[in-house]
Amino acid sequence: MGAIESMEPKSYEYNGYLRADERFQRLNTESPLYIQSGDDRSYQNYVHLEGLFEFSYFYEMFTFKTSLMGTYDYVYENIAEDNYPVNELYVDAKITDNHSVLVGKESLKWGKGYYFNPVAFFDRPKDPQQPTVAREGFTVLKYSYNKSFQGILKNVAFDLLYLRADDKINKDFYRIATDSQESNNVGARLYMLLFDTDIDIIYSYSDAAKEKIGIDFSKNLQTNFEVHGELAKEIDGYHSYLLGLRYLTDFELTIISEYVYRSNGLSAEEIESTLVPIPFIAKNYAITWVSQKEPFDLLYSSLYFKNMLNLQDHSHQDKLGATYSFRNNIEVDLSYNINSGSILSEFGKKSVQDFIWLKTMWLF
Repeated sequence: MGAIESMEPKSYEYNGYLRADERFQRLNTESPLYIQSGDDRSYQNYVHLEGLFEFSYFYEMFTFKTSLMGTYDYVYENIAEDNYPVNELYVDAKITDNHSVLVGKESLKWGKGYYFNPVAFFDRPKDPQQPTVAREGFTVLKYSYNKSFQGILKNVAFDLLYLRADDKINKDFYRIATDSQESNNVGARLYMLLFDTDIDIIYSYSDAAKEKIGIDFSKNLQTNFEVHGELAKEIDGYHSYLLGLRYLTDFELTIISEYVYRSNGLSAEEIESTLVPIPFIAKNYAITWVSQKEPFDLLYSSLYFKNMLNLQDHSHQDKLGATYSFRNNIEVDLSYNINSGSILSEFGKKSVQDFIWLKTMWLF
């Protein structure tokens, strides 16, 4: 114990990854988007390169964090573009054990859903096809309070934030939250660990949009069985909700399943009349992911299946894949993906019909 106590804690942390994706895609020659493009190819290769670097520095009461990302996408004679977003860049000052103040760019990650987060009023939306990919945050000023207790209420936390959006800061916030490029936005979140249930109550106010309220929860019914949900409501406007579960069997089969409904989503008829496919715009979806760890006793491997179902037009995307993790922090993911549905449905009208996806990632 004396040796442990004499060790000085590190003043910094860093991590990240390098990732390379290769997709061999068969094009949907009957898709309206394919016909409009004038392309005469039946197949194409799509290359995606991505890198993420995160660095945190600790000095007395201050924490400095930055998260930098770079991406490059290439399709021969079609796409060649790069992007270098700053996902996070902030300073967090812990004034006392219970009070802290943060200023800068932060990805808040509010909500309990795995594929969708209706209550994430101040986050960019997730991509349900890649829900764990790091997302760019918004620049905010945030105050946080945290207090622990003994009893049925074990913890309370409160966040209060201010977000200004104009042509110089948070330029694209209006795309997800307001109808104006200039706005002042205030958010509040009350978190409680009550009866061993995680509960968030969230409020959003804007001078350029209607007020919103939300609530989410997560509860472990058993050590291997968790349920969660979210409910969001715009005052005198839309509402949306999500219900989901995670279950782990004793032979290490993992199931994640979620249902989401949005009153402002499109019906099957509206999707058919939309020439340009807009991803995940329908009223409701069901997504299920099943993964078996180390099948046939093959160490460091897994097999998985994922189904994304549009419950309005009954189109869907299915993904069958396998992963293998090498001991040097390299992971290889090989999958086959197919879009199915009528030619005017969401997944049926996609310009890509099916594709083989090889993803290689090196963690550091």
